[in-house]
Amino acid sequence: MKAHGEYPDILFRSFDCLEHAQQFLSGNIRFGSVLGFRKEEDERRRDEMEGTGHYTIDGIDSKSQFCSNAVYALCCHRDIESAKKASHGKYIIEIANPLYIAEELTRSLRELGSKHFGGIEGVYIEYDKGIEKEEQLDSYDSSKLAYSQKPEVFSYDNEFRFIFIRKDYAGDYIYLQLNNGIGGGAIHEYT
Repeated sequence: MKAHGEYPDILFRSFDCLEHAQQFLSGNIRFGSVLGFRKEEDERRRDEMEGTGHYTIDGIDSKSQFCSNAVYALCCHRDIESAKKASHGKYIIEIANPLYIAEELTRSLRELGSKHFGGIEGVYIEYDKGIEKEEQLDSYDSSKLAYSQKPEVFSYDNEFRFIFIRKDYAGDYIYLQLNNGIGGGAIHEYT
């Protein structure tokens, strides 16, 4: 089992608590259920359409979502400015090798022995939920929209996600441990 998807050279992860940033650096990685983003306490971050894909073709709506599987995400920003603007926390970590982290997270998933499909998938979020497409998507690309598509109002996040799919729901959060931490990085504080 390997990590799949596309990965940038660098990413940024924001934290509102220094302790959580330190835990992340040490390799304690928290994934959240994408359905949990629907009930986020902070209204600016809440996305009530999370976990669904939506586009139109010739004015006809097409929607998709996972019915029985559970999708978990680790959300990051593609650049430092987006990490600062998003106001997700003043402690920001630069992730120098996202592909390394995806490969290590995939190993960690394999060691868990739980029912999940494939390894970690790297996903660039598209901010086109509900927008007209030129052609019908196949079933794979349509179902992938459930975790790779957000409304344009969230585009300031400039988001990238590490995704994995479980056979069943295992709570709002799942923690994976990387034995050697995230492979470098430092915490920067911005006010």
